[in-house]
Amino acid sequence: MKHLLWCVALSAALPATAAPCDATALPGVGGAKVQAWRLADGAVAAWSGMNINIDGYGRAYHPDNRAAGAVLHLCVGGRVHLPDGSRYEGSENNATCTGKFMADVGRIAAAGWADPAVGVVEWYGIAATGAAQIGGRTVRGVKPVLQRDGSGFYVSPTSLVDSSMTDLADQRRYVNPLRVAAAVVPRSLVQAGVKLGSHGVAVHTTKNIAVPFVVGDGGPRIGEGSPALARQVAGLAPTDQITLQNRYAGQVDGPAVLWVFFAGPALPFQHTQEAEVAVQARAAFEQWGGADRLAACTAALPRP
Repeated sequence: MKHLLWCVALSAALPATAAPCDATALPGVGGAKVQAWRLADGAVAAWSGMNINIDGYGRAYHPDNRAAGAVLHLCVGGRVHLPDGSRYEGSENNATCTGKFMADVGRIAAAGWADPAVGVVEWYGIAATGAAQIGGRTVRGVKPVLQRDGSGFYVSPTSLVDSSMTDLADQRRYVNPLRVAAAVVPRSLVQAGVKLGSHGVAVHTTKNIAVPFVVGDGGPRIGEGSPALARQVAGLAPTDQITLQNRYAGQVDGPAVLWVFFAGPALPFQHTQEAEVAVQARAAFEQWGGADRLAACTAALPRP
């Protein structure tokens, strides 16, 4: 499928007619070590890195992990709850990931996923159904959903979905991160008024390439984007296939990316109209003020 790209090259010098970028600090919004600002029109801006979020990719998770071609290990998608009330993150460390976690997953799966006498996995990176009472708490999303296509891969969901598709097992229901430039928002940003399906823009100050995006998923902090977004911001072409070797192409570790989340409306997502998402994001960017205003904000907002 042909990708529709919307990238804007920013001028190195601030245009004399650039729109103002008046801002007020928003303490506690955006995640740990992120300083966010509220702009005069209600938009939220922050400097951060560019971490890669692969949620929504149909070849992300498989019961056999890398042996089956998955680009993410199951351990990064779940938390184990044990009968004694203890719990731990599957990705706690490498030894836990490939050892204890996989051993517990094997036992829990053999017991039907929801037996509190054995343990349960709380899946947050994989679409899952059902609930179980264990250790004095209710754990939801304990039975992972396999994709309807028979590929053997689990469904990798996004928070933004095509609501016309009600089948949780159809991977097409979710935003394809290889084709759609999408950003992740933390709960604090949602509470500040940013909606799933709304838009924003990200720019790397070294590359000076601005890429409008759709808000497509939830996460811990500002600074995560889909591979399609990260690659474009880095000046790389999108790809329909990612591997263990290139899955994090476009990652930026330091606070060199300015993220702006517009205060505009949320638009519905349709999986058959992926190219239209880029058109809508571009229109929202231009309405917000476009390249001139983004250059003004890049110059005005202090970097950490």
